[in-house]
Amino acid sequence: MKKLGSWFVPHLMGLLILFEGVVLAVMARKVELVEVLVMDQMMTLVMGVVLIMLGLLLFIPLFPQLQRVSERLMYRMQVVAAVAVMVISLAFLLLAAPARIEGIGSIRMFWVVLGAAQLFFLGTMALVYMYYEPLANRRMAWLEWLGMLASCLVITEGAVILGLRGDLNVHGELHSGPSLMVLIGVALAALGIMEIVIFNRRREGQSEKLLEMLDWTGMGISVVIGAIGLLILTVVTSMTLDGMVYGYHWLLIAGMLLALLAPLLNYAQTIVADREGWNMDLGLITTMVLLLAIPFAVAL
Repeated sequence: MKKLGSWFVPHLMGLLILFEGVVLAVMARKVELVEVLVMDQMMTLVMGVVLIMLGLLLFIPLFPQLQRVSERLMYRMQVVAAVAVMVISLAFLLLAAPARIEGIGSIRMFWVVLGAAQLFFLGTMALVYMYYEPLANRRMAWLEWLGMLASCLVITEGAVILGLRGDLNVHGELHSGPSLMVLIGVALAALGIMEIVIFNRRREGQSEKLLEMLDWTGMGISVVIGAIGLLILTVVTSMTLDGMVYGYHWLLIAGMLLALLAPLLNYAQTIVADREGWNMDLGLITTMVLLLAIPFAVAL
């Protein structure tokens, strides 16, 4: 479990980033983000090479020949690489627009955002698990590992919503400008980050009162995440975003993901906290309520 939580995930993310860089470099061609940015073939190639280098920085410490290199230096290089991947992907999320790729054609903004978001997810996972110290109890460690994965998914969904920001018309339900999507996206990212902090809260010298407060905070955050997901499920229908029509299944996926991640987060936090009595009971009851609310939200 220690290997899975402490070093395997960052290296796996590095390998995936390296692979994406290779694909981008091999298929380098002119890319235009409409009215935002034009990248010629050379710029695309450079971007691919940059991703290859960042992926190697995360993955390369596995090679035994490098064991003589300073462990602290290698760790810092990995942190810099993970942060760099997050910054690059976040920049593309903020610049997201429909794309034209030479020799391929036009790509909707939605797919550009998803491409940047999955790269953001890889960087986030690499960074988060570099700081993760597994619990001694194997079952608890797995639950905590799973909870932190769920937190990264919440952050990524927030990044997707932020990247898609625009004039939104949920047919027959809601009409809003970009500010609503920005607010929801930033809120989900912040909630996911707080969940990660709570899952990695074990530090020597922390008072029992502080740990209990963090447990309650974690439960509250899970409920808020679940409430956002349930609210989305109550308005599932087709929508128009910046003039483009999207089927109902996209809202269904977005709402269902949050609605399922919330009870998972709450259950993992409750069990990992390992508190007997009504604290544990309330945590499990809240988990059940979040799960049972899903079919009711879909039916509304």
